[in-house]
Amino acid sequence: MSKDDVLLPEHCSAKVEGEECQLAPSYIVSVRSHDGEYMVAVVCNDHKYALETRLVAMQEANKLPQGRIHFQPVKAVVTDCITHIDEDHIGLNDKIKE
Repeated sequence: MSKDDVLLPEHCSAKVEGEECQLAPSYIVSVRSHDGEYMVAVVCNDHKYALETRLVAMQEANKLPQGRIHFQPVKAVVTDCITHIDEDHIGLNDKIKE
């Protein structure tokens, strides 16, 4: 992993009526200021606007650093190191029987 690689939570950071949103994140949310960039949340498409509104209110109350709120789309990484082919199952089943 490089210094730019980040492990993300599996679910959106939003809560609806006290319940955590179970949708996968679509955006990494950060605040860009003169001091640097601070990751503050991950959010799904459904809660993007509501979270942005809340973050602006937190900035106005000085509970969050001042700066530009940035939504970076999550980029999926695909690998072929694990494949689903019948030979994999046959090999595992043969070893279990032995």
